[in-house]
Amino acid sequence: MKKSKNINSAGNLNTIQVSLRTRIKLYKKRAHEIEESLSKRPEDWGKFQSEFNSEVNAFFRDIMNFEKAYLFNGHKEKVYKLKRLFVNRLRKLFKRGVYCDWSICKPFGYAGDFKIIDDIYQNNPSTSGFDRLFDNYYQMSSICVAVRNRKEDFKRLIVSFINQRKGSPLRIMNLGSGPCRELKEIFSSNSLVNKDAIFDCYDNEVKALEYSKALLNGFSRVNFIKENALKIAVTKDVTSVIKKRYDFIYTMGVVDYFNRRICVRIVRNLKKLLKRSGVLVISNVRDKYSNPSVHFMEWAGDWNLIYKSDEDFKRIFTESGFKEEELKTQYEQQGIMQYIIASNT
Repeated sequence: MKKSKNINSAGNLNTIQVSLRTRIKLYKKRAHEIEESLSKRPEDWGKFQSEFNSEVNAFFRDIMNFEKAYLFNGHKEKVYKLKRLFVNRLRKLFKRGVYCDWSICKPFGYAGDFKIIDDIYQNNPSTSGFDRLFDNYYQMSSICVAVRNRKEDFKRLIVSFINQRKGSPLRIMNLGSGPCRELKEIFSSNSLVNKDAIFDCYDNEVKALEYSKALLNGFSRVNFIKENALKIAVTKDVTSVIKKRYDFIYTMGVVDYFNRRICVRIVRNLKKLLKRSGVLVISNVRDKYSNPSVHFMEWAGDWNLIYKSDEDFKRIFTESGFKEEELKTQYEQQGIMQYIIASNT
């Protein structure tokens, strides 16, 4: 029985391998045909978008199935080999359009920079022809939809917190502030009943601070501060570096790039910066396969995250000094991201 099971497993793996090779050949052939057609009539990209999306989705779905199957059967080296093959020979197929090219080239030296995040927020592709298919696909990918959903979710959390405390002067920390598009939209919507709130936006990238400062030009009560989240994590006495105390601290897309040990130190120090009855809100992408576009994001876009299960994410907060009853978990609409709302009672 055991031998038969192994033979069947090997057969299944071979079938997956053959299927993936076939998928790659079919994709390359059809992509070439579509590009040829759009080179003559670039404005006709809309005729091909649905087919293009289906082909690319199937391509990366087969890669996900390959990875899952080989990892399950203990062949991690096969997955690494396929990824090396993809990076060396196939990634160039996806280096098209504005967004894919930006993700791969990393003009600011790192993935998920303020510019690409704001491009995702605005969701306004302007290319045409074959490149437009890639830009549209990028913006429609589940992870980009999740990033936009996260912005809307955090806007609601920020506005709700501030308005519930109307009549009280408040200080808000935005760690890893990036483009600050959520603040621009909050201020422009006149949704704040309590106008007595000061926002301190912390980012380590000077260009990000310049960008967000220009975006929020004309809005007062916003400060821009150059500071590294990692420095906050490793500082033993964080209150000697950051002397202010905050009613509300939030960070989107920062802890996705740090391991559990660093995240514990970040959360522990942020807790020290909270006033009594203050609130800390942090987002993180959940386990790897909760994100259907994970292989497009990582293998094609070279944009890698550190995933955390619901339990692991909650444990970061409890190890940082929060009690379980002080924690509330919410989820992005697709279930790709989770948020923990921690109250400093």
